[in-house]
Amino acid sequence: MAVNKKAEKESVIVKETVQQNPNIVDAVWDGWMNSVKTIYAYQREIENITLQTLDRQKDLWTKTAENIEKTEQELKKFLEEARVTYQSNIKNVGGEQAGQIVQDWLGRLDEISARIQQLTWTPGKASINVINKSQEQVELSVKSLIEQQQRTREEVQNLMDNFLNQVKSTQKGLIESFEANKNNTINMFK
Repeated sequence: MAVNKKAEKESVIVKETVQQNPNIVDAVWDGWMNSVKTIYAYQREIENITLQTLDRQKDLWTKTAENIEKTEQELKKFLEEARVTYQSNIKNVGGEQAGQIVQDWLGRLDEISARIQQLTWTPGKASINVINKSQEQVELSVKSLIEQQQRTREEVQNLMDNFLNQVKSTQKGLIESFEANKNNTINMFK
């Protein structure tokens, strides 16, 4: 009788283990999959931060170019106003002939000023244009890379989901088979 009670007790334990083990299999593999999904979430966050950084850089360069253009326009306006004021003052003080001489002299000064501006502003503008083009190319490359990563993640995710479902069902089947064989072995010794 003690043997039968022991066999019955072991049979109850075996049934509980069979019911718990599939849940353990699910818990282990689901935990692993959640870790992978967490890594994917971090990757998406890094992608978003990268895109935001590129947008900020683009805005910075756009504002820099606008500020350079604005400064150049203000300088041209200031020089034109100064020239007109100076020419008017000379004409009023020195007469028409002095005004003509100053006008010729200011014409040469305008040419020199235009060349100086061209020499000073052109490299800066060219640099900004090169930087803008580079920025656009980097942005396109990064966006393309991110899109490819997203497609790859989705493909891998689908493959892993299918793989995990197969592994889970195989492991559950092995556990059930093991438990059934164990029960048959115990029943043989009753």
